[in-house]
Amino acid sequence: MFIDSKSFDENIRTLFSEIELAIQWKRPSILLAICKSKLSQNKAENALERSVQKLGQSIVRVIVNEKHPDAVQAILENRSVDQSIFFVSNLDQGGGDDGKNAYRILNLYREWFIEQGVRCVFWLTLSEASNLPKFAPDFWAFRHRVIEFASPHGSTQKSLPAGALIWHIQDSSDSSQSLRDKIRSREELLSQLPTQAESAVARIEILGALGYLYWMLGENDKAWQSLTTGTLLANTDELSQIKSWLLNGLAILSYEKKEYQQAYQIYTNILKEESKDGFLLMNLAIILNALGKNTEAVTQGRRALRLISTDARLWNTMGHLYIWMGKPDQAVSFFKKAVELESKVSAYHIGLAACYGLLGLSDEAREEIVLARKNSKDQDLYLRICQEAILGNPETAQSLLRSSMMEGRISKFSVQRNPIWRETMEYPLMETLFQ
Repeated sequence: MFIDSKSFDENIRTLFSEIELAIQWKRPSILLAICKSKLSQNKAENALERSVQKLGQSIVRVIVNEKHPDAVQAILENRSVDQSIFFVSNLDQGGGDDGKNAYRILNLYREWFIEQGVRCVFWLTLSEASNLPKFAPDFWAFRHRVIEFASPHGSTQKSLPAGALIWHIQDSSDSSQSLRDKIRSREELLSQLPTQAESAVARIEILGALGYLYWMLGENDKAWQSLTTGTLLANTDELSQIKSWLLNGLAILSYEKKEYQQAYQIYTNILKEESKDGFLLMNLAIILNALGKNTEAVTQGRRALRLISTDARLWNTMGHLYIWMGKPDQAVSFFKKAVELESKVSAYHIGLAACYGLLGLSDEAREEIVLARKNSKDQDLYLRICQEAILGNPETAQSLLRSSMMEGRISKFSVQRNPIWRETMEYPLMETLFQ
């Protein structure tokens, strides 16, 4: 199978050129456009529609669902086939016991598309692109062109944001000021500790907490210093577990500096001693993804879930990993499990809402956003920004982020580290926030 995978603008020009030639020569055109997310699909559809309208053609959208799996019937009902370009989407929602009726119908009517001179673009997810030749092989053989749109994250955005990685310390949503207060109190406590060996564990734990708090504030050099000091003190077999937690922090700091190989080496060394630590394994999965080793990443992530199946943070991170690999349809089940385990944590509902948004399931996304609001008393601004990004208003989300950063209500670091915003807002749009 030959697939064109070029820049966004080149792909739009290619699709437009195919349609223009089909109109000129009064011939059919069956085009397949593969998009890695609903975000990129919506952008591509709108761009192509603007171009095609210049040819005097109207766009007719045929959205398949369980009640209406027959895309052919929907096209038949249109009386001006010669003046229309049909955009067909949602094939995986096509009904039947296995959800594949939409494919079978296409297979039965493959010659009809040619005989009637239908010009159509089938907008496919990665899953649908895989299913089409399996369940509609004859229709597949009639295709004229296959175009693949790249991920909306952009080629320079190869790794998940650092906020997807898990610290052994529970995450905190404290304000910068309260974080400062926590740092001050821990530094005072550290200075008051005796130097005897009996206080070593307490000292190491405080240094670990300081490393995390400094990281939360974006002061990574201080975080590195605290964690490194802690690891040097935790140099005995009895302290191997707490040392692994400190090294985990150092690996996260390395990851954030895009030193993926160094982070990978840290996890490789830790896991020789702590091979049953699911958090370390899940973080290793994120590192492997950044190194382009997605198959290994999934293997390690699933291994982590088998070891610790009751911690919602692991299921949440696995969901983000699947979104980042361009598989929001498969990510849904992981976020659902996280919600099942901890239904009152708004972050897991937002993760699920992001999946639904990327899949074009706006009603389902709204339902999860409502549940997120219900379970959060002090995150109105954050959830509003998420809502705008997820429901297809990234420019509004960006404007809210920009003003919030200028007012000091949201830090630059929390924006850079947030997986949801990076997954639902295109890479160039996000980068303008930091220019």
